[in-house]
Amino acid sequence: MKTLTLKSPAKLNLHLRIIRKRPDGYHELLTLFHRISLADTIVIRKRSKGFKLTTNISSLETGESNLITKAYRALQLRFPGLGGVSVRLTKRIPLGAGLGGGSSNAAFFLLGMKIFFRLRISHKELFKMGQELGADVPFFLCDARQALAWGIGEKTQRLSSRAKLWFLLLLTDQGLNTKKVYQNLALGRRPLSLTKEKRVAIILRSLFDTKRIREAARLARNDLELSAFKLRPSILQAIQALKTAGAPLVLMSGSGATVFAAFSSRKEAQKFFQRAARLPVPCRKMVCHSF
Repeated sequence: MKTLTLKSPAKLNLHLRIIRKRPDGYHELLTLFHRISLADTIVIRKRSKGFKLTTNISSLETGESNLITKAYRALQLRFPGLGGVSVRLTKRIPLGAGLGGGSSNAAFFLLGMKIFFRLRISHKELFKMGQELGADVPFFLCDARQALAWGIGEKTQRLSSRAKLWFLLLLTDQGLNTKKVYQNLALGRRPLSLTKEKRVAIILRSLFDTKRIREAARLARNDLELSAFKLRPSILQAIQALKTAGAPLVLMSGSGATVFAAFSSRKEAQKFFQRAARLPVPCRKMVCHSF
């Protein structure tokens, strides 16, 4: 095998609660991750030595700060004799969009390298490597359409997802800085009960599985929205526009800036896409589905 091509899907947060702020400054959360069909493409090729990453996005850093590069360095430490590779990353997932694009890229690169070089590394060890790269990476390593995550996102539990959901995404190339969103977060309340919030998430999973989207909308929330609104008022405007137009469930994904509406069928999503085209929201609109 000289070349390996991989799809690297995005995720949505169908629910995100901030449990508490830790003394070290990190925030513990609970979230319901859901993979979607919007995806980047990663092509791995063998080369005589060294590592090279190229991409179709000129503004994307491909050096040591890139998560794919960091993933290769982590593998080099574990396997000193690791062969050289060139990686071509074709980005479709916007940067800084709250869709987990970078984390997905790192995770699927690790999985691809394991196959490509037949690396003798356990899933547990690969998972630990992913945790060190980023909080969202473990979700993309767990081979599940949907999962519950808590801690700072590194603890995961696969959740079955029988229903294929459809989504309208409002995308912008003006990403938000995750660190700034968290720094701008004002909790002002007692810590939430992780046990209770897990139960809420399990109820939500059941509602999404039976496509009771409007019922799910009464429970689903994203505690990072208010902070993101202050940094980017257009996110609030996009959410309000979709709700006013009649979308059954509208949320921001992750730390923003992507806004999405959830639907039970492709027909419903496409119908709303036509309606949303007339909304005064300055962003790209895309229909996608569970992946």
